[in-house]
Amino acid sequence: FRRAPNPSSNLKEKYKRYRFMTSQSEFKQGPKPQDTVLAEPRRYLVNIDSISTHQLFTDCLVIGAGIAGFRAAIEAAEHCNVIIVCKDTVKNSNTAKAQGGIASVLNKADTFESHIVDTLNAGCGICDDGIVDSVVRQGPELIEQLLRWGTEFDLIDGHIATTLEGGHSCPRVAHAHGDETGRIITEALIKKVNQTSNIRILENFYAIDLLTNDDNKCVGIVGRDNHRGLQIIWGANTILATGGAGQLYRETTNPQIATGDGIAMAYRADAVLQDLEFMQFHPTTLYIAGATRALITETLRGEGAVLLDNKGRRFMKEYHEAAELAPRDIVSRAIL
Repeated sequence: FRRAPNPSSNLKEKYKRYRFMTSQSEFKQGPKPQDTVLAEPRRYLVNIDSISTHQLFTDCLVIGAGIAGFRAAIEAAEHCNVIIVCKDTVKNSNTAKAQGGIASVLNKADTFESHIVDTLNAGCGICDDGIVDSVVRQGPELIEQLLRWGTEFDLIDGHIATTLEGGHSCPRVAHAHGDETGRIITEALIKKVNQTSNIRILENFYAIDLLTNDDNKCVGIVGRDNHRGLQIIWGANTILATGGAGQLYRETTNPQIATGDGIAMAYRADAVLQDLEFMQFHPTTLYIAGATRALITETLRGEGAVLLDNKGRRFMKEYHEAAELAPRDIVSRAIL
């Protein structure tokens, strides 16, 4: 991590007179009747004059307060000062709404090799093998770390209990308070962050745009605080952990905050985006007309629940040998 200069030093002098404009050039005028003119995308959603805008400075800026944002902030705080911003409260995130659990090799009947094979199979051969290997092998250590930080995983005889879920060939999904895993993990991470003196949290801070310099390197963000209005936060390092975009779709189990803001900010900043086509839909929800979709935890199928069509017929065996425990994309397509 690069350390940010003191606010009174060169960084502040360099950017104190920066103006970030919504467009870098004039739109094309006119179009002729036979022509099609593509409008230039807006680089910034708001015009910012740093002379008159309240400013903060930090070594590391983390946008997002789910498990990814919190974990990144805790790691960064071992090296530098950190600011976390989130557009709602820290208790309202995709992580906090997650139910089932976290998959990891936690018992002697399971192996890293089995978990890797299951993951690659669920990924239909397009996963990054190296990343899969790394994530799987680091999993048990990180689960134990969450346990030390106060995550109240369900235990059996003093050991973390595991259950079976879709795509897995072995019970390896750790859970907390039954199906409240996300909330319990979130509470433990909030406690850990609050105990870390060099992490500052700004709630109800809506990040609007990534700020980039003349070399197109990210130097911070502009956002709106509920009390101060527009603010600039300069960061020597910026981490996007803003979650998904489920709310782009009518049918989703994602909470209302999952609106893809981070993806849009990155796009406007000319960042390289990857794998946007892989939008996962949870296959089982409770449908009540006019209400938001309530997720029906995958743990139910892991414990033996089956899926029936409108004629009361079990159908998943026609689509995958694992039936109801097939990977989520297969189950979702089968239902459709």
